[in-house]
Amino acid sequence: MDQPVCFFAFRSPYSRIGLAKLKAASVEPAAIPFTGPPDGVPFFNPTDSKPKLDYYLEDIPRMTARAGLDLAFPDPFEIKGDLPQRAFHWADRQEQGFAFAQEASEARWGLGKDLADHGVLAEIANGLDLDLPDEKALACDKTLDAEMLKAREAVAAHGVFGVPFLIADGQKYWGQDRFDLYLETLSS
Repeated sequence: MDQPVCFFAFRSPYSRIGLAKLKAASVEPAAIPFTGPPDGVPFFNPTDSKPKLDYYLEDIPRMTARAGLDLAFPDPFEIKGDLPQRAFHWADRQEQGFAFAQEASEARWGLGKDLADHGVLAEIANGLDLDLPDEKALACDKTLDAEMLKAREAVAAHGVFGVPFLIADGQKYWGQDRFDLYLETLSS
């Protein structure tokens, strides 16, 4: 069996639930941040549509509770900048990408923390016994630029259009609820 690949986004509470399910099942996928669908593919951001946002705000608490997780809406609600992506790629380079993604998602959606704050990201890294470089060093690291581009290319190569999105054993699973279907294959 190949290592599963999980596309996630810090802006998505559903990604957080999917990552938590994988962690609880002791599945450690290769994690790849999703920064939007492939070029030319439309993406309907929930915060751009009042009806979709209203549904989102109704659904997030019930799905989070169903997963047995705490919920604290982040402030600000929208995530800004690429600092969290850079911090993820830096942690991934230290072989802590999935753990960082999962812990950062918990900080954002479980504790309401702002992932655009370097101090928050450094605290997450410290919890993984990592010493996150300062914001300027992360911004100037050209290898992180290359890793971010590689992640965008992976989104296009796999046709990822939303998150969380898991690819395992040649099968695609979109949505944290579909992760259960994958996890069922592990116990059969």
